[in-house]
Amino acid sequence: MVLLGFEDETWLYLRPYITNTYMMKGDQQNIFHNGANKKINAFITLLYPSNKVKFKISKSRTSNDFIDHLKNVKCYVKNNRVKRFILVIDNASFHVSRKTKDFLNKQAQWLTVIFLPIRSPNLNPVETRVNRNLKKDICANHNYQTEGTLIVAVTKYLKSIGSWQRL
Repeated sequence: MVLLGFEDETWLYLRPYITNTYMMKGDQQNIFHNGANKKINAFITLLYPSNKVKFKISKSRTSNDFIDHLKNVKCYVKNNRVKRFILVIDNASFHVSRKTKDFLNKQAQWLTVIFLPIRSPNLNPVETRVNRNLKKDICANHNYQTEGTLIVAVTKYLKSIGSWQRL
């Protein structure tokens, strides 16, 4: 069995970003925050055709973090007896670093990597379907007091993605 995965990552901030909301005439939405704008990163892989999501949340975006995410994906692939996993990724610096390339070369027995063209987020469904909706549903017009509460909200949201319509 062959499985296809699209990977991307996104920063998520404690402080909300403000978007348009519907309000009655004369009303104004109040969004409170404490001024801190810490952030977390989510590495997200959307699996096709199952439409499941594998993800790793971290405070940084390094080659080590990406490799840890790939190790989690590898466990899923091995547990589901997938013979070949095709991973589609962009050209982020930690995707093309020497450390990542060395790791990817050692995974050749189960992993094939396809790099997207530079500046082509519209070709990656994680960018267009997952990250955009994650930020809209979890971060827009919402303030999180701690990184822990943001992580819980993001984790709950990403675990529910399997119930989305198929690609």
